[in-house]
Amino acid sequence: METRERKRLLLHILLAVLPFWLLDLTLRTATGGAAWYPLYAAAPNLFSLGFSALFTALALLPPRRWGRLLYGLVYAVWAVYAVVQYAVWRILDRVLFLSDFLFAGEGLDFAGYARQIIDGRFAAVALLLLLWGVLGVRSLPAGTERRQALPLLAAFLLAQGIAPRLYAPVPETLDWDAWESSGYEYERFSSPVYDLALTGPYQFVLHDAWLSVAPDPDGAEKRARVDAFFAERPAHQENEMTGLLAGKNLILVQLESIDDFVLNEQNTPTLARLQREGICFSEFYTPQYSNGYTFNTEFAAQTGLYPYANGNVAYSLSRSAFPDAAGSLFGDAGYTANSFHKSEAKFYNRGAMHQAFGYEQYHSALHYASGELEAGVDRFLVDCDELYARMIDTEPFLDFLITYSGHLGYDEIDALTTYALEQYPEYADDSRPYEINGLFAKARLTDDMFARLLERLAEDGLLENTVLCVYDDHYAYGLTDRAVLEEYSAAAGGRLLERTPCFIWYEGCTPRTVDKTMQTVDLLPTLANLFGLPAPRTLGRDAFDPSYAGCAIFPDGTWLTDDAYVQNGKVVWNDGMTEEEVAAMNAYARRFQEVNDAILDTDYYRET
Repeated sequence: METRERKRLLLHILLAVLPFWLLDLTLRTATGGAAWYPLYAAAPNLFSLGFSALFTALALLPPRRWGRLLYGLVYAVWAVYAVVQYAVWRILDRVLFLSDFLFAGEGLDFAGYARQIIDGRFAAVALLLLLWGVLGVRSLPAGTERRQALPLLAAFLLAQGIAPRLYAPVPETLDWDAWESSGYEYERFSSPVYDLALTGPYQFVLHDAWLSVAPDPDGAEKRARVDAFFAERPAHQENEMTGLLAGKNLILVQLESIDDFVLNEQNTPTLARLQREGICFSEFYTPQYSNGYTFNTEFAAQTGLYPYANGNVAYSLSRSAFPDAAGSLFGDAGYTANSFHKSEAKFYNRGAMHQAFGYEQYHSALHYASGELEAGVDRFLVDCDELYARMIDTEPFLDFLITYSGHLGYDEIDALTTYALEQYPEYADDSRPYEINGLFAKARLTDDMFARLLERLAEDGLLENTVLCVYDDHYAYGLTDRAVLEEYSAAAGGRLLERTPCFIWYEGCTPRTVDKTMQTVDLLPTLANLFGLPAPRTLGRDAFDPSYAGCAIFPDGTWLTDDAYVQNGKVVWNDGMTEEEVAAMNAYARRFQEVNDAILDTDYYRET
């Protein structure tokens, strides 16, 4: 073959390779991939060029006519895939894993809305994808020999070997923010929009498929252990509270750092009134298993399970099934379910995790506010007409609100603290540490949200049919001076610091205090009982179930009941338990944690 012909053949091959790569760039650009991982990063582009070479090589093997047909079919499949993913992203602000396509029938619910996204932007993306395909089919060279496909196949294999090594190394210590390591995320593949940006569409599908079928050699043994645990545990007993709130709307609110000593008549008058008038769980504990304290409690309250103790649950379990999580449980009963918070969907992977919990969509205040400060003021969630409209659009509804105003820090350099003290200068008390002043003032901002929420619900005639369930995410660990924290906290002393507020309020509620020891995972089954929903198969128990004595189990094996407190294997106090009962509870605490992790390890609910 003459040099000129070789160059011409090489040019045609390159032009045939190019469209698949351009499809990738178009999809990653259209879905905002650069916000997650740079478009120019080597790894995703190398992956996509490798697959582009593979698809072109396959088209070079048969005669040109059939090769063009094969090329066109392969490209068409990927182009349709790209259009579908882009449409899903426009509707839900996420893309789909392969397992999500199993529920494609549910997408028919969005058919009416899908028509609204077909605008100039959508048409431009679709047109670009079509043009790249036409370019590829027309560029496929004629008269090639099969051996000329070998370098393209080699390029694919080379890309598969090199690209994974271009990601950042996995941190030795896996903290809550380990997801920021691209290598860590590639190993776990937990956030679909991030993963698409990280790998490009072709490797995204291949790696997702591999992770979906990769076997767990200990899976059967772990599942058997979980089965035995549930079989031996007493079945849920209906009680006088079963179905009390059936059919009512539910607004589930997770407070940020509103500790037990923060919630009172002076700092949070609205919350204090609701707690006083409602069902107050006075011995409610929020054990911190993972390093991301807020999401730790969020996960536990939503699923009735604790996350892993290494803090990675938000980015390792978004692919798991949680059919008994709050959004799914209420959704199966006909509720619309949405979640709301200040932060973007990628923070703690909430966009993916909340969908795993059964919520239809996660709504970030940052998408509606003028800036960080406005979005950080909790009242904005209710004052913003667009956000509030999504909360109450269809009854019955389940809304999950995560407040932000109380978030650390509480010093002079924190803009939200400065704003809070400007709004409520009476909290600027020179006799107290500045951080306490900041904490109290920021808590008042959260209280303002509740006052406004009650006002709007009443105006819309929804208050009498709506239940508020309010709990705190963690104790006020954001105070930098531990001595100050222990001075102010009534629950100071080791793990007991993790006693936090939890109550349920609705109009006409008979005030009641439940002093049984409870933990975060008990919240979901308690709500299920009150709303007359099936008892979820979780590690938690219904607080009103007479067969449940109550307990709180912490990640280091520490446990607390109404009768004893055992920390690190040592009895701190005992008010009536025998040595045999203490030993049995020690064994139960260990088994509780083993079963909890076995459920997470095996994606237990998907199997069952």
